[in-house]
Amino acid sequence: MGGDRRPDTELVSAVSVTAVQRDHEDLVTSLSSGQQLTSHAVIVATGSMYRMLDVPGEDDLIGAGVHFCATCDAPFYKGAEEVVVIGGGNSALEEGLHLSEFAKRVRVLSRSGLSASPILQERVRSDPQFAIRTGVDIVELEGDRGRFAAVLARDRDSGEILRFPAAAAFVFIGLKPNDGFLGDTVERDKGGFIVTSATMETSLAGVFAAGDVRSGSTKQLGSAVGDGIAALLMTRRYLEVHHHKAMPLVDAWVT
Repeated sequence: MGGDRRPDTELVSAVSVTAVQRDHEDLVTSLSSGQQLTSHAVIVATGSMYRMLDVPGEDDLIGAGVHFCATCDAPFYKGAEEVVVIGGGNSALEEGLHLSEFAKRVRVLSRSGLSASPILQERVRSDPQFAIRTGVDIVELEGDRGRFAAVLARDRDSGEILRFPAAAAFVFIGLKPNDGFLGDTVERDKGGFIVTSATMETSLAGVFAAGDVRSGSTKQLGSAVGDGIAALLMTRRYLEVHHHKAMPLVDAWVT
């Protein structure tokens, strides 16, 4: 439990949220500690995380040759003969182009055809530094003495197991929203992200969402900050309309 930042503000740390549910006109936020917080409004700003392959070797090699951010980690592979990018969307090809500034060769592996924009596809396909292989399922990330060594993939047509040695593997297969604690209380899109109205409110009255957890967000820091400001203003308006007087900007903020 943290100290007060200002009057009527309480910071609860080192706990996770397990549920947010409506109780008549109130919202009850349940914590992993067993504590329950009652409020009139909640802002959910829990973000998202990189989707993982969930194949053998992945957990052990994260940070040891398996990465999820080329912008962060590409410089470690300056001069490398080859790195692998797993995924075929915009993020995969954009990050692959960044990697091509450091590694001599970038191999793109995708389960289906490339889904990135035509402009990105053309840039990658016309660049001799890139090798593209689609129609493969990743079955294992192979290590050698605690470091990444190769990607093992199965050809979806022939069933043949292919081995692609490389200095590193960068995984870009999408994002997963951190909203499991909401259960089926709010509407989501097909990717699991929270659907909001123009006022940032979810389908559960009094619950607002901001940032990467929200459907349609750009997954950029500046946009997330703007979302947070908009959600605060909309929450205040909601409190004034439904509780007949000016209230604190937000009763509960889940991050």
